[in-house]
Amino acid sequence: MLNNSTGMGIPIFFFTRGGGLAEDVKLNEDSYEVFVEGQYVGDKTLYAQNEDFHDIGDFLERQGFQNLEIELKGDHIIVHADNDDEKKQLRQALEVYLKNR
Repeated sequence: MLNNSTGMGIPIFFFTRGGGLAEDVKLNEDSYEVFVEGQYVGDKTLYAQNEDFHDIGDFLERQGFQNLEIELKGDHIIVHADNDDEKKQLRQALEVYLKNR
C-alpha cells in the first residue's frame, strides 16, 4: 500500500503480460538424452546458462575425435560414428564425461 497525505492507502498491483514470471525465469535444468548410433549413453543436464548441446561435440573434439556428425532431435543428442571402433570409443568417452558432470 502506498500512503498519501490523506492517510488512506492505495493498493498497487503489478501484472505482467504473457503469463508472468514462469515464462521469464528458468525454473528447471534442461536435460538431453545422449545416443551414439542409436544406443543410449546417458543424460546431459545443462546446469549453467552458458551450456548447450554443443558441449558434447566440444568435449569429443578435445578428446581427439574429428569430423563428427552430431544432431539434436527434440531432447535427444545423437552422435554418429563412422565405424564400430569409433562407436565404441565414443561411447566410452561419453560415459565418462556424462558420469563426471
